[in-house]
Amino acid sequence: MSPELDSVTIAAWESAIAGSDAVSVVLVELDDFERYCDNYGPEAGEVLRGRSGAVIRGSGLAGGGRAQRLAGPEFLVVLPGASLDAARVPAERILRAVRDLEIPNRGSTVSNYVTVSIGAASCRPRPGDSRGTLIDAGASALWTAKRRGRNRIAAYESNAAAAADEAVSGNRHVG
Repeated sequence: MSPELDSVTIAAWESAIAGSDAVSVVLVELDDFERYCDNYGPEAGEVLRGRSGAVIRGSGLAGGGRAQRLAGPEFLVVLPGASLDAARVPAERILRAVRDLEIPNRGSTVSNYVTVSIGAASCRPRPGDSRGTLIDAGASALWTAKRRGRNRIAAYESNAAAAADEAVSGNRHVG
């Protein structure tokens, strides 16, 4: 994560704690990206990441939402003050917008075009909670979207502390 996005994440987290508000993350991954690069070359992969990033950043990230590319085919969107329902709005826009680019992907296991899988997570953090718990929940939701067939959104909502407690007790429910 870049220092700029990390500072946005920290500010969103601290603001949510101070205002007893929600904060959400949306993790986006280009489906079958390695196959795309195998078929079209690494330069085409860079162009695809750039075009996809532009679409993600332009998908109505209201309320101070910020997006940035992470490693490889992954992007992170931070949505301060957003509930899970509010986070679904840009997530659905991103899903459609990338699909609507109609960029051919003959290596895709899902579609003839480039698609994304998305994991959304939200919580109302309390003092002492770790923002890593929220990122992990988003990553878990992304994995669920991929496991369920890609080209879709999966979501997870929790109080960060409760999620940590459930993980410790072995009763964690993600999906």
